Amino acid sequence: MENRLAIIPLLILLCVLLLPGVSMAEHPVQGELQASLDRESAALGDIVVLTLNYRLPQGASLPANPDIGGLEGLTLIDRSAGPAGDVTQEETGTAGRITMKFLVDQLDSWKTGPISITYKDNEGKAKALTADPVRLKVSSNLGDKPEEAGLRPIQGIMPIQSLWLKYLPWAAGVLCVIIVLLALFLFYKRQKGKQVSVRPRDLPHIWAKTQIEDLMAGRIFEGGRVKEFYFRFSGILRQYLEAIRGFPAAEYTTQEIAVCIRNDQDRELLPLLRQADLIKFADTVPTVARKEEDIEKALSFIKKTGPIPEPGPSPGDVKGEAR
Repeated sequence: MENRLAIIPLLILLCVLLLPGVSMAEHPVQGELQASLDRESAALGDIVVLTLNYRLPQGASLPANPDIGGLEGLTLIDRSAGPAGDVTQEETGTAGRITMKFLVDQLDSWKTGPISITYKDNEGKAKALTADPVRLKVSSNLGDKPEEAGLRPIQGIMPIQSLWLKYLPWAAGVLCVIIVLLALFLFYKRQKGKQVSVRPRDLPHIWAKTQIEDLMAGRIFEGGRVKEFYFRFSGILRQYLEAIRGFPAAEYTTQEIAVCIRNDQDRELLPLLRQADLIKFADTVPTVARKEEDIEKALSFIKKTGPIPEPGPSPGDVKGEAR
């Protein structure tokens, strides 16, 4: 009897040790995704860091370069992956961290959409972890309260006396004459242009393609003049967009161009213009392969937006006419 009573505590201890394992088997760890920014506000032109901490379900796997949704329209500068800091590898799931740097190039506020990461579960099916959007406030260069900024006129640099007012009527008369002459010149030029047939080299898509080919032939990128190459490359794309769409894209910023674009085909040009901006103003240095990829995308855009040539007569038709 005493031996049987001594076994009871051992059975109780064994049950206590086995219960956590049973509980974890019945309740497997679910995946989760957390998104956070390194600050709450930033100035236009700053670089902000978006951190994604994730935990995958048991048996799930993440590709080396997973698709991340909700970042459309944002200018990505750098992306890296690593361990999730205080969250380590566990038996029931895999944890990690993805860090991304973005350029703040939007006014008023900078925000993402609903963020998602695509992974494969233990059966090989594609699934996604989701997190709420994040945003930060873009501060004004005039401070937190621009309406209260004390803007004062500069005095002492130029005369305060309005002596030029007595010459204003004469200046207005001369300006009117110049405007009339300019209007007559533009009217004459437009009428003359209507009478001259458009040559193939004057077509926008032919011009843009020739300009890009000449730029590549100059090999200024290979000579180390990377900024100059992308200044000229961006200028060609902006002038071509202005010629085919009718708004002054050559004078607009990339953000203003994005507002004017009305179709998905033209939006394919925005990543190239943003990439050129990063190289021109943020000291980003692209590889030769990235440069070749940018050129290929530009030529593809020009080809798709250029006029479609009319089909010519078939060889059989030509022979029939000759008979």
